[in-house]
Amino acid sequence: MTDPINPDWNALRSQFPVVDNFIYFNHAAIAPISINVKKSINECLEKYTLTGIVCNREFLDIANETRILAAKLINASPLDITFVKNTTQGIHIAANGIRWKKGDNVLIPGNEFPANVFPWLNLSKRGVEVRFIPLNDGRFEAGDIAPYVDKQTKAISLSAVSFTNGFRCNLEEIGRLCKENGIFFIVDAIQAIGAVELDVRKSQIDLLSADAHKWLLGPQGIGIAYISDNLLEKLDVSNLGYKSMTNEDDYSNYNIRLKSDASRFEEGTLNIIGIVGLKASLEMLLAIGIPTIEERISELNDVLIDNLTERGYRIKSSLN
Repeated sequence: MTDPINPDWNALRSQFPVVDNFIYFNHAAIAPISINVKKSINECLEKYTLTGIVCNREFLDIANETRILAAKLINASPLDITFVKNTTQGIHIAANGIRWKKGDNVLIPGNEFPANVFPWLNLSKRGVEVRFIPLNDGRFEAGDIAPYVDKQTKAISLSAVSFTNGFRCNLEEIGRLCKENGIFFIVDAIQAIGAVELDVRKSQIDLLSADAHKWLLGPQGIGIAYISDNLLEKLDVSNLGYKSMTNEDDYSNYNIRLKSDASRFEEGTLNIIGIVGLKASLEMLLAIGIPTIEERISELNDVLIDNLTERGYRIKSSLN
């Protein structure tokens, strides 16, 4: 296991063959996967190739282990974690599950990635208004959001880190604003999780969604969503399936008895191959330690910024 205090960066670098072909700046679009992630996926495929359903119980157990690791990463309970296929699906859980009334509104910053825009705009047919918060030089604070809050504001949804300029908002400050006004706090964490510390309890987040293929260094098509106790029972399950039920193995029983935790939103067969890859990447990230990773990224950014500035380049990205 990598020493979380003083990791061997060269050894970690050797886990990513991409560096043999490129000087790879991970700008959090699609990250390269590691040798260990590839190995874990290949081993999973080999077992299913040779044994079929015989190995299925083993990998369902691995899915639960992955849920535990994901929860640890954001200071949540494993019962609060549901697997999703991408960030958008997690946002849809909130957008389609909140019990809206005509005239309600949701607030989002003006520079959000479409994953955090279209699920909300789709609610116009239900009479829900989307209010875009103007930005101040690409940034915003809780004080910029507060004037747009009224009695019919049901949710604030935003990115922990902006995809356009790297701005990192103050989640704790905005979480307090939401709590004080009885508003659900929804966070698209895909540009943040795995790179910077993120505590869902401290920030009072109600739903967090993130795909694995950016800073989580995992495969595409698998992600996690966190759903707080505060939100869980206030959400309708719009995509109901057999795995949503407490009696998921009783295929002839059509009584609707939802699971008591966030896994009720996993309506059908899990993406086991993706989960196996995600587990391998989470193990590496947690072994290094997110504070250590965040410090390393900051140090490398400083080197890059200093050298670019010396050469006459202007940095447009947010440095917050």
